[in-house]
Amino acid sequence: MIKMLNVSKKYNNGVIAVANMNLNIKRGDFVFLVGPSGAGKSTFIKMLLKEENPTSGHVVVDDLDITKLHRRKVPELRRKIGVVFQDFRLLPNKTVYENIAFAMEITETKPRDIRKHVPMVLSIVGLADKQKMYPDQLSGGEQQRVSIARAIINNPPILIADEPTGNLDPETSREIMKLLLQINRRGTTVLMATHDKEIVDLMKQRVIAIEKGRVVRDELGGKYGYAD
Repeated sequence: MIKMLNVSKKYNNGVIAVANMNLNIKRGDFVFLVGPSGAGKSTFIKMLLKEENPTSGHVVVDDLDITKLHRRKVPELRRKIGVVFQDFRLLPNKTVYENIAFAMEITETKPRDIRKHVPMVLSIVGLADKQKMYPDQLSGGEQQRVSIARAIINNPPILIADEPTGNLDPETSREIMKLLLQINRRGTTVLMATHDKEIVDLMKQRVIAIEKGRVVRDELGGKYGYAD
């Protein structure tokens, strides 16, 4: 589902963010991406989303080599990838229902399909009774659930979660992880970048550790392994 083939990324200021990276994430995997700040995790994610291009090597997403992908094809690529952020990024002037529906509207989904699928996804994330509320009326955990619902509403084969528990208390974090695991079991490939040692150690999933732009550890049932 995701391949990095001899991928390097050097920025104009001389910083080498990724150095000769090779890895393979299979369809249906649940993978934690860990490492100290500045290790290259953000650049890794940006290359998958075509926000950054590698200096050399090939990035493959769902059997498509996106390294030389034309700009007009980028929206099509991003429809294959749902993204969940630490800061939720919900639209404050839209209700829960409208936030999720908006993700379907921009892909020109028919209104009747939106009316059918939004309630279904809200039920999956446990917010069926919150659809008329606004983001500022929700707890942090509920806002993150809306963010996850929005990310999966178009059934992307890949879900990238960038520090999704970073602003949440431990109990709420565990609830969010249960939800991500549930989504993974439905067939979605999940890649989660995190500094949350407790979550990584608890989940016992595949762990890919990056340091100075290089993969230094790739293990099943892995642990976080960093002091921070």
